[in-house]
Amino acid sequence: MMELLNVNRSHRQEVFRLCQLLREENARMSFTDIASEEELDQWFDSPEIYLYGAFNTDGQLIGLLKATRGKGNKSHSVYLAAAVHPAYRKQQVAKTLTEYGLTKLKEEGILIARTYIYSWNTASIATIESLGFIQSGRVFMHEYDPDEGGYIDDLIYYKLL
Repeated sequence: MMELLNVNRSHRQEVFRLCQLLREENARMSFTDIASEEELDQWFDSPEIYLYGAFNTDGQLIGLLKATRGKGNKSHSVYLAAAVHPAYRKQQVAKTLTEYGLTKLKEEGILIARTYIYSWNTASIATIESLGFIQSGRVFMHEYDPDEGGYIDDLIYYKLL
């Protein structure tokens, strides 16, 4: 069982803990760039950033969805990034949280959501495709991945809301 909420400054410590956990496991995503709780204030202070969280019954943040709204003539769109606590993966947290976030974003007037996913990340690809996202392109040979022993692509997905 989980509770889905808009995340705000009162959740700052929980968000930082999740970002640090992802950093410790060497997750390759933007949340791992957060080095201090103070850096999170930029997220909380920005009107272009929407944060949604999944919390377990103990109130622990187990999933985070960040939607960054475009500016100016791009304000109809958001870029999504999501992460799930390692102990709660493969339990539909990302899918449920993303569905919740997309509903909230549509209420905010967002018309399209986009995301980029590394080509090796089959779990995220399956989740996003199950939500009706469509692959619209790829950044070929985006970066070299020593773990994969070759270049990986960044897949571009979108969904009209």
